[in-house]
Amino acid sequence: MQGLKLAARLMASGLDSDPPLSTSDFMETQKTSKNGEDGSVGITEESLIRKFTDQPDFPYLVSFPRTGSHWLRMLMELYFEKPSLVRSFYYKESKDFTCYHWHDEDLKLRRRNVLYLYRNPVPTIYSQLMYYREDPDDVARIQYWSGLYAQHLQKWLITDNFTTRKTVLAYEGLQKDLVAEFQKVCHHLDQVFDAGKLELAAAQVTKENLKKKTRHDSQVVNLSNSYAAQRERFEQRHACLVMDNVLSRDAGLQSVFP
Repeated sequence: MQGLKLAARLMASGLDSDPPLSTSDFMETQKTSKNGEDGSVGITEESLIRKFTDQPDFPYLVSFPRTGSHWLRMLMELYFEKPSLVRSFYYKESKDFTCYHWHDEDLKLRRRNVLYLYRNPVPTIYSQLMYYREDPDDVARIQYWSGLYAQHLQKWLITDNFTTRKTVLAYEGLQKDLVAEFQKVCHHLDQVFDAGKLELAAAQVTKENLKKKTRHDSQVVNLSNSYAAQRERFEQRHACLVMDNVLSRDAGLQSVFP
């Protein structure tokens, strides 16, 4: 994974938090704190969920579908040693949570404290089409999904006037320089950053492990070579259509996707 050539542990200053576990302590925790190696569990206890969501400043992780949230949530869970609502991948008996993940597909969500994750629209729309087993060459469906995503991007990146604390993360940025981008997550959640701990966590969140941990939804991860080949073909044929549709929604998005 790019961005993980770490010469030494880095630690953010000025954050009020307990010091991170040592490397050996962290590895031991991974052996003892996880309930089973594969799969995940949904968190459905309403009173437990409300305990956190009723707090107006409890963090929300907001992302349009197919933008990398499973990968990020698993990485965060391993690093912070507690899951996000409403699904636990590793710490399945935890009663404490980092944030609440929400797709906000109906664009009705209003929260003050938000981590917003977005991704390049072209692979996002391809992934969305494939998730719903739609024809990737269907122009009408491409326009439909890219239009929805454009509204989502517009709301959270351009017109948002209700958040009081917001950190924006790009999936491509996380892939390119995980250290720099994950420091933003730690800062947002008022947690200490430990580069060594991040490296250990990231090494576990492979595509193969993502597949194992998302058995509740077989469509989350597709490991086939044909999927990747078809994505390249989609990008060659329809990238302009997707981007034209997204950028026509709001001129401000031109600066997000120059």
